[in-house]
Amino acid sequence: MPGTLTPEDLNSAVEAGVIDAAQAEKLKAMRAANNAATTGDAEGVLADEERFRFLNGFNDVFLTIGVLLVAGAFLAATSTSLFGISWVSILALAAATFWILSEILVARLRAVLPGMVLSILFVTFAAAALVVQLHWDSLKASTWDADSELAFWRNPTLTFGAPALVASLVYYFRFRLPFALALVAFFGYVVVSKGLVALTGVTTPFIGFAYGILVLLVALAYDTRDPQRTTRLSDCAFWLHLVAAPLIVSLAISLIDATTHGSESTSTVVLLTVLVLGIFALVIDRRALLVSSLLYFTLAVYDLLGANHSALPGAGMPSSFVLTLALVGAFVLVLGIFWHPLRNRILPIFKNSAIAPYLPPARP
Repeated sequence: MPGTLTPEDLNSAVEAGVIDAAQAEKLKAMRAANNAATTGDAEGVLADEERFRFLNGFNDVFLTIGVLLVAGAFLAATSTSLFGISWVSILALAAATFWILSEILVARLRAVLPGMVLSILFVTFAAAALVVQLHWDSLKASTWDADSELAFWRNPTLTFGAPALVASLVYYFRFRLPFALALVAFFGYVVVSKGLVALTGVTTPFIGFAYGILVLLVALAYDTRDPQRTTRLSDCAFWLHLVAAPLIVSLAISLIDATTHGSESTSTVVLLTVLVLGIFALVIDRRALLVSSLLYFTLAVYDLLGANHSALPGAGMPSSFVLTLALVGAFVLVLGIFWHPLRNRILPIFKNSAIAPYLPPARP
């Protein structure tokens, strides 16, 4: 079967709901293995080491636009007394609608991009319905406008993270959408950080670092179960790496700020930190970890080196900030161009280690 079906046939079967995306990837891997066995092409056995699949076709974009329009209608309805329905009821109805759409678009059609949007919408509206209901007595007497609504969601006395965490867990266990794991990890951090700060007074960067390490370990556990990166386990790990990296880096940034105080040595420490992250990303073969941390690093380095300086009259960006960005950019380009050759040189160092069987194989 894998030798007769084309990739287009498999994609059509996924869209029609005959098989799911994970089964399609397994069939593609089997086809590649069969081809390699007959042609001697070892490279064909290995799938793309870091997939980022979020589109089955342009129809996914079409469906996503429809989902967003429905969400816009519900958002507009919350500011009115449409058909006499209460605000809480509209939020609950929206959550139910997005769940039903998920049953159709995610469970049946296996549409990834609409599923990502639907997961965010369901979690947001479901949690909002519960929070508004719990605090309705104090809210119904208020005069609502855009500013007051924003102030409501920023109010630290209202708990949004816990119901959002529960909703994201329910969504993931029902639809097994890898992206939903990112929501679980994110709202888990919201709940854990708020709870630990209230109980222990531990500063947020340390909480973020510990939680980020935990998420990273879970992501690595998924990766070790799929070193060839051919199943949905790899997709799950991908999203968890994206969440873990900024949390881990947050402590590094805090320590750099505390020890260098924005001096010239800040650039050196930042570059060394990026180098360590790059080597680790090479070993585990995860660009996602490095990309996510670099995005956070860019903003943080600007705060450390550029923000205060640029606030001065007539001052431009400091040369240290410009040079740091240039060197980090050059480092990323080198990694992108020579990723596999660099991995091939680094992996032999770990060939006799306990982690060697769990590392993705080297590629030409």
